[in-house]
Amino acid sequence: MQPLIKKIEALVISISVQNGIGIIEAISEKDESKKAIFRITAETPLMTKDAHQIGVSAIPVKGKIIAFVDSKSPLPMISPPHIIPLLVIFDQYAKKGEVCVGAFDRMLYSEQLKLKLHVNEATEIVDLAGKRVDQNDLAGKMLFVFYDRATRSMPAQTNPAKIIATNIMQTE
Repeated sequence: MQPLIKKIEALVISISVQNGIGIIEAISEKDESKKAIFRITAETPLMTKDAHQIGVSAIPVKGKIIAFVDSKSPLPMISPPHIIPLLVIFDQYAKKGEVCVGAFDRMLYSEQLKLKLHVNEATEIVDLAGKRVDQNDLAGKMLFVFYDRATRSMPAQTNPAKIIATNIMQTE
C-alpha cells in the first residue's frame, strides 16, 4: 500500500495573504533548489508541535515548517508546485514533541507508521473544530497525533497528549 501521507520539511521564504488564502513560499530544508508554495485555507490547521493552534502571521520568515500532504491528491504541473497541506506544523520556539499523521485501526495501531497508541484519561481527543470525539470513533480515520516520546520497541508505542480526528477516511 502506498503511504497516504507525505511529510515535507521546509524553511519559509515569504508569507502573504491573497484573497483570503495564506501563501507560504518555502524551500526544502535538505535541498535549497527545491521550492514549493503552500496554500493555507481557513480549514488548514496551523499548529505547533505541542498542538497549539496558531495563525499564519505567527510563522516568521526563515521559520521551519513541517507540512503533511495527501500523496494521492493531484498537483498542478507548474513550478514551483502549489500544495494544499492537510496540516502544517510550525517547528519553532523550542517546542518539544512529535507529530504524526496516519490512519489507525480499532486497536489504535497504524501499519503505515508502525505505531501503537495507548490512550489514557489525559489524552485529549477532538475533531478539527475542537469538539470531543469518542475513542471508539477513531478507527479508519486520518488522525493527527501529538506526543512527546515513544518506545523503541517494534511497533513503537506512545501515550499521545492529543489526537485530532479528521473526516478523511483511510483508503486502500
